[in-house]
Order: sequence, then C-alpha cells, then structure tokens
Amino acid sequence: MKILVTGANGFVGTHLCLKLLDLGHTVYGLVRTPSKMVLAHDNFIMVQGDLNLPSLTWLNYLPTDLDACIHTAGLVHNMNTDDFFKVNTLGTKFLIESLKTKFSQKLKFILVSSLAAAGPVHFGEKKDETDIDFPVSDYGRSKKQGEEMLKVHAPKEWISSIVRPPMIIGPGDAAVLDIFKMVKDGFILLPGHDAKIKEYSFVCVFDLVETITKLVESDLSLFLYSANESVVQFQQLIEEIKNQLKRKWIIYIPLPLFIIKMLAICLSFIYKFIPHQLRLTPDKIYELEAEAWTCDSSLSRTALKQNYLYDLKQTIAVTLTDYRKRKWL
Repeated sequence: MKILVTGANGFVGTHLCLKLLDLGHTVYGLVRTPSKMVLAHDNFIMVQGDLNLPSLTWLNYLPTDLDACIHTAGLVHNMNTDDFFKVNTLGTKFLIESLKTKFSQKLKFILVSSLAAAGPVHFGEKKDETDIDFPVSDYGRSKKQGEEMLKVHAPKEWISSIVRPPMIIGPGDAAVLDIFKMVKDGFILLPGHDAKIKEYSFVCVFDLVETITKLVESDLSLFLYSANESVVQFQQLIEEIKNQLKRKWIIYIPLPLFIIKMLAICLSFIYKFIPHQLRLTPDKIYELEAEAWTCDSSLSRTALKQNYLYDLKQTIAVTLTDYRKRKWL
C-alpha cells in the first residue's frame, strides 16, 4: 500500500513509519522540518509541508494511487490555546478537504486523536465508545472538533476511523521523560494532595502502532480506544520507574492545585516575553484536576483481534533503555 503519514517525525509518527515500512508498505511522510527527520529507507519518501493552509500544495508530490492517510500530526502543548484549534481542528479539515479534491478513489483515513477528546472520569470508571464526551481542556476540545471535521467532511466512500489513545509511553517520548527525570532526582512534585491515587490508562507506543496498522490493513471503519487493559495509579507508575532506575528512595512533595495554577499563569505571562518549552500551561491544569483518565479498549480486542503485549513493567523497561541510549537520563 501507498500510505501518507502526517507528523512523520513526531513521537508516534516515527514509530508508525518504521512499522509500516517493515510490513512492506511505501510511506510518504509529511514533515515540517526535514532536518529533524532521521528515518532513511528505500520505501520512505519525505514530503515537506504543513496543514495550516486551506490549499495544501505539497499534495502534488503524492502518487495518484494513494491508498491511505494516517493523520498523527497535532499540537499537544502550547501556551496559546488558539493554536490548538488552528492545528488540531482546522488543520484536519484542510487535510480532508484537500485530499478529497485531489483523490477520487476510495481512501482509508485514520485519525489519531486522544482520550482528552472524551474527557476524564471518576475513580473506578472507564470511558468507552458509547459515552458522551466532556473534554475539559482546549486541547481536548480541539481534538474532539478534529474528529467532527472527519465525520462531517470525509466522503462517504472513504473508510474512516478514529483512534483515541490515553497516556502514550515509549522510546523517544519527551513528555514522560519529565517524570523519569523527577524519579531519578528523587523528588516527585504532586499536583494536588490526591495525585498519588489518581488513575490512568496507558498504552505502549508499540501497541498503539499495532492498533493503527491493523486498522489500515483492514476494511473496517471504527471508532475505538487503544489502551492496555490495566489501570495504574500515579504512584504505581512512579514506583515502577523507581524500581527500574534502582533508586532506594524518593520523596513526594504535594502542591495544592491553586499554587500550580498560579505557577502556570506566571509561566504563561513570562512566555509572552521569553518563549520557553515548559509543558505546564493554564490549559493543562484542567486535565491535572481530574480524578481519572481511563478508557476501555475492549472493542480493539474484539474487532481487530488486538493483543496488547506491553504491560507497565515492559513499557517502562523499553522506554528507559531508549532514554539511556539517547543519553537523556
């Protein structure tokens, strides 16, 4: 198959391209910054461009017999929340509109969304595909609206699917790296006094990529979650990282959420004058307040025969090995 992957040099996009190439597909990888693309393969064709224009001229570099598009590109962290909607919502719309203008054949289109589009739940609960969505952050709302763009603007002839992963952990992930660094230093800042018992679903990036490749190679049009069956508390995640780092002790430092909120506001103000890459933003506070970010991935197991191979221990192990090879830790 000839497959377009947007966000090809991102965390998920890179792993996805490698998997598709291993399976024998030809991959057209959309990147904004070619210098960041390290993937080299005879069947990988890099395409430079972005999704911020109504007319996507880079589509002219794609073959006329394109089989599928996997849309992984998106904005996750940003101080300016308007950018979430420009990239995650309008960018998705522009991509769909441009693709259906250029390609008359039936395409497979897979949108990699987020559990943030669904919103959080209470302790002991799990979101599934039948639940009503209540995103609590602008990031989540932008991803939800991106899903609506697919539902409204995709031709009926397309085989369209939406995948919602929860917390993604794996080699090359810069977001979870922050947690590893805290554990290595021995001091864990907790967002709120109940942060240790908050519940999370997770998926190893290798299992998520398996879900996506199963979708692209099937003729099913699905809306589903991709996640390990296990739910972990934040303290369990910390303790597993601690054990694998062989740290003898760690100190938990709970901070009231209002203090973290004030810090995020201050960082947002500073950003106007001194741009920085810190991930704590006012929008992220709404996600930190939630009791649980958990989901039920049963549909992926039944419809796609998905077998999630990486539990928490294995996921942390492969991630830690990669961090050490990169000298990030």
